[in-house]
Amino acid sequence: MSKINLLSILIATSLLTACGFHTPKNTLLNVSVAANPDNVLAAEFGEYLNLNAEKKLLVQISDEVRQQRTIAYRADGDASSYRLSLNVPIKVLHNKKILLSRELKASMVINDLSSQANRLQQDEYYIQLRKMVIKKLLRILKRLNES
Repeated sequence: MSKINLLSILIATSLLTACGFHTPKNTLLNVSVAANPDNVLAAEFGEYLNLNAEKKLLVQISDEVRQQRTIAYRADGDASSYRLSLNVPIKVLHNKKILLSRELKASMVINDLSSQANRLQQDEYYIQLRKMVIKKLLRILKRLNES
């Protein structure tokens, strides 16, 4: 992804957030989270939960799995496009019974990702993928919370 595309995505995201199109924090989900202490996704997901809400569901979040695959090559044999993927296995339990066991996935295609120069840019892409996974998990939990 070129720097212009990245800049346009950041500007569009900030405009949508300023207009109120963002994931609300402190939702009234009756969820507690179980994960490793160094699990970044679980820590970020915890920011969206209300600590005062009654806890009926337990969400077990396993460690995230990052993948980078080359999907296109140039004529000279160098890679030109990559697919970055983030997979996170989760389980939702209620009274020690498994309600849901799923691997949440998010991926995006990146063009012209060089090795060392774009390591920070690659980390930013994984942050975006992590936010996608959190939004999916919030939607799933809202549906489970309604029933």
